[in-house]
Amino acid sequence: MDPLDLLIQINFVIVAALLIASFSLLVYLLAYYFRSRSARGAAWLLVSVFVVYLGDLVLFFVSDPRSAERWLRLQWLGIAITPAAYAHLTDALLERTGSFSSWRRWAVRGAYGLGAIWFLLALWTDLLVHDGAADGRAFHLWAGPLFPLFLVYFLGGVAWGVINVWRARRRMLISTHRRRMTYLAVTMVAPAIGVFPYLLLVGRTLPSFPAVFWGLVGISNLIIGTMLFGMVYAVAYLDVLVPDRVIKQRWIDYLLRGPVLATFVVLVMFGLSRLSHTLGLPLALLLPLVAAGAIVSYEVFSDWIRPFFEWLFLRRDVSELVRMRRLSDAMITARDLRQFLEGILALMCEALRSPTGFVVRITPNGIEPVAAFGPIERASIEETLSVVEGSTDGPIVADGFWIWPLRSRGDPVLLGAIAVAQPAGEVTLELLQDTIRGWVARAAAALEDRMLQERALSALEQVAEEVSRLRQPEQGPSAMPLVEHPEFTHWVKEALAHYWGGPRLLQSPLLQLRIVQQAMEIHDGNPIRALRAVLTEAIEQLRPDGERKLTAPEWLLYNLLEMRFIQGRKVREIAQRLALSESDLYRKQRAAIEAVAMVLAEMERRAARAPAEEGHPPKPME
Repeated sequence: MDPLDLLIQINFVIVAALLIASFSLLVYLLAYYFRSRSARGAAWLLVSVFVVYLGDLVLFFVSDPRSAERWLRLQWLGIAITPAAYAHLTDALLERTGSFSSWRRWAVRGAYGLGAIWFLLALWTDLLVHDGAADGRAFHLWAGPLFPLFLVYFLGGVAWGVINVWRARRRMLISTHRRRMTYLAVTMVAPAIGVFPYLLLVGRTLPSFPAVFWGLVGISNLIIGTMLFGMVYAVAYLDVLVPDRVIKQRWIDYLLRGPVLATFVVLVMFGLSRLSHTLGLPLALLLPLVAAGAIVSYEVFSDWIRPFFEWLFLRRDVSELVRMRRLSDAMITARDLRQFLEGILALMCEALRSPTGFVVRITPNGIEPVAAFGPIERASIEETLSVVEGSTDGPIVADGFWIWPLRSRGDPVLLGAIAVAQPAGEVTLELLQDTIRGWVARAAAALEDRMLQERALSALEQVAEEVSRLRQPEQGPSAMPLVEHPEFTHWVKEALAHYWGGPRLLQSPLLQLRIVQQAMEIHDGNPIRALRAVLTEAIEQLRPDGERKLTAPEWLLYNLLEMRFIQGRKVREIAQRLALSESDLYRKQRAAIEAVAMVLAEMERRAARAPAEEGHPPKPME
């Protein structure tokens, strides 16, 4: 290949990468920062770059100057709006520093209107540009009589933008903001350098120095691409109330999934076309093979280069990110726990030659079956735990089952139990004691880890909600009403589960309810008694009229709530008295708790409306 041809091909790849970069960065700004006026101004700069480089890419495939002229004129859409985009961006930056000006706003609108006029002149007339030409294997137009006037408009608009951004920097009071504004001031000149039509001025000198021209174009495009990324990276920090780490992680993820991936595909396609020509093989044969290989290879490639990007942008947070990933990998979902315990139970059933067994765990809502094999109707889950409650080791024989308690590793807190039905034949249990003891220990560890994880996730969810409110100041200072919170029913369920739990009720978010605050005045300021009284009142509101009947459908929810939470009866006893299976009882219990939550929500809304209806503003809650 001729050296000049190679240089032109390299420029083709660079222009394609720049086109991808400008489009990717445009999408990034619009997707994540559309509400920021500064980001919208930067987006218009990226539009101008995208339009110009799209035309440049197409011109690599055009051989006729007359055909190239149409694309060269279309490029003027990006060239003409560049000064207006600079005015737009820098006016937004000045407004961030408290400098508001109505005439600047009108100047921005006027610049966009003037840019549209310049574009129409370039598209339909020869007053601004005319006659496509090819010098040094590069297509360009010649300057028309109005081009000097446009040059004043372009340079004046860009200069005004640069002056404004430095004015905004001087007005910054925080050193961090000034530093970021410096980055923006330096990098934001890239769009102007990239879109300006230099060949209108120097086109006649190209035939003498084509290699120098293409070399300089390639180097300048690489610099422009780097500066574009720097500009968008600086704009991402403007008007956004999120930690730097979140912005940087979002930036890294987008780079790897967007511009880097797209550039990788372009390089593969470029190499594929050269390989097809060299090997004499049809492109249709190589394309599916190379595409599949490239997709698989990029997955590994992205994992290799991610640490470099993290080191580049998150140098101080890398160690914490590694810890967070390690914790994420160690997380146990509810499905993971069930499958793990099913595996342990299956091993025990096989070793003991028993077709029946089950695993249960203790939760704030009562006893929860986790895994089971075979029919277990004759096994009482409540009795299983009552049998093992005072034991520290197993197996315990009860109701035809071998039962092993599952306890925490530190304090011997009962977490659940594993029960396996005694087989009909003889099994030497002593020979399997050590093996089974290891399985039981692993099952107990899994239950304890899941319990600790649930507590940690609950705390993290509360933190995430607070952070989410901090990141959305436009929603105003008013918080979401407690009864409309998605976790409200869960809080009601926890409060009912600890109805007689004493201090545990002190952690309930329901204590913030207005009706609970009012009940505290009646109960001598005791929050536990106040919350318990409010829960009792909500349950009583579900009581039907007439004489109480245990098995009547209309009495089902009230009877279940009253016996389960107020009287504290066992699940099996309640199921027998209400003529329900235990599984059906748990389903009805969920419906009953939801009904209590609805009653509490209505009580809270009535309490909130009462002061307003009396002509007094609602009493603020602490």
